[in-house]
Amino acid sequence: MVRSAAAILAVLMVPSFAASQQMPTHTVVDGDTLWELAERYYSDPFDWRRIWQANQVRVTDPNLILPGQELVIPGPGGAMPPSAPPGASGERLAEVDVSVESAAGPAGEAGPITEGRTLFYRDTSQAGGVLSNADLDYRVVSRDMALSAPWLIEAGLDPSALGTLESFAGTNNRSETPRSYDRVRFSFDGPPPPVGSTLRTYRVTHPLEGVGQVVEPTGLLSVTDVDAGVGVAVVTQEYARIGFGDRVGPLPEYGVEEGVYPEAVLDGPRAMIMGFAGFNEVQDVGSVAFLDLGSEQGIAIGDEFEYLNPLAGSNVVEGRLQVVGVRPGMASARIMEMDDAVFEQGIVVQLARRMP
Repeated sequence: MVRSAAAILAVLMVPSFAASQQMPTHTVVDGDTLWELAERYYSDPFDWRRIWQANQVRVTDPNLILPGQELVIPGPGGAMPPSAPPGASGERLAEVDVSVESAAGPAGEAGPITEGRTLFYRDTSQAGGVLSNADLDYRVVSRDMALSAPWLIEAGLDPSALGTLESFAGTNNRSETPRSYDRVRFSFDGPPPPVGSTLRTYRVTHPLEGVGQVVEPTGLLSVTDVDAGVGVAVVTQEYARIGFGDRVGPLPEYGVEEGVYPEAVLDGPRAMIMGFAGFNEVQDVGSVAFLDLGSEQGIAIGDEFEYLNPLAGSNVVEGRLQVVGVRPGMASARIMEMDDAVFEQGIVVQLARRMP
């Protein structure tokens, strides 16, 4: 009976073994990343999780694929592991009790935060933005930081908009581009925006090869008059040089409340850095990275991601990112702190703190 059971088991194992043998493989060379391999084999870098899931026996950390490793490349039509239901991963740690003294160390490594930031917490996320003391005390991400966050759209598409910034509305403007308190005209299609409402101006700045194109907010307008497809507004905020031809649209949801801080989570989801908003080859604190998880995956403004060095141990954090903008399939995250130049395209980061 034992021999017959073993024979049956061997017969059952043959098809699966043969199928795995027929799967194409890739031998890792220096410089390979899962992001680049997905681009090479699937023409879609966003499919990096397919390769990782198929090789988790030998690749436990998606940042650590080593030269000489042989990776299975599942077919593009292969089934992906089902997504974990809400709460199955990335759950908040229950009853985190952190004293004021232990919430952050002198080096600025923040621990789980429940009540608020301490005197020693080094919040570098405001780099490149203008924050008030009230924002630093009560909001993890200021309104201006969220409204000025760039985002990604599909290559070749125009960003969705209410209308277009056309010209000055006054006659005594001598500058070539609008500045704060200038009156401007904008055209719009569809229902007119309410007088007194705030609109945002933005434009496509440059493409990210194989990923999409970057959209950069340039400023805010306060609507003062509307009539027959043309509106008049006052420039109330400048995030970059505003230009005629910029698109005009409504504000995104902000929703960050005073006194609400992200809480530590266990086994949070992983996201890959698709690219960066700026033109610099080497990123620094304040740079904005684009992650391939967004609001559809439960990511919110204020969430924090960490980069764990796979060669230095699972608890060695070498970089932190804070989400400052979200869209359905992506998030914009500002570098809060980093050791050396650790952030690059293709690096995988993990959700460490989530907004309640």
